[in-house]
Amino acid sequence: MEEKVEFKGDLLKEIEEKIEKGKERRSRIVQELFKLYERVQELEREIEDEIVEILERLDEDDFIVHVSTTLEGDLEYLTKKGKIIFVAKDGSVAVQARNGTYIIGQRAFLL
Repeated sequence: MEEKVEFKGDLLKEIEEKIEKGKERRSRIVQELFKLYERVQELEREIEDEIVEILERLDEDDFIVHVSTTLEGDLEYLTKKGKIIFVAKDGSVAVQARNGTYIIGQRAFLL
C-alpha cells in the first residue's frame, strides 16, 4: 500500500527553486570531475606504457593482469608470471620475482 506524501505550504516549491538555483554550479562541478577523470586515465596510460616497456625487456611473454595501490600510495602491477612491479610516489621502480627476490631495484619496509 502506497502512502501519499504531502508537503505543507510552499515547501515543495522552495525545494524545486533551491535545486534549480544550484543546477549551474553542479553542472560545472560534474564537468570538472569528468575532465579530471580523463586526465587520470591519460596519466595512468603513460605510467602503464613505461611499465609495459620494462616488462617486455625482462620477459616479452609476460603481461600485466592486475593493478592496485599500496597503503603508502604506491602502485603495484602484478603480472601473469607472478612478478610484482612497484612504482613509488617518488618515481622509483622495483621489480620483484615470483620467489620474492628483486630483479630491479629494492624496496625497504619500515617496521
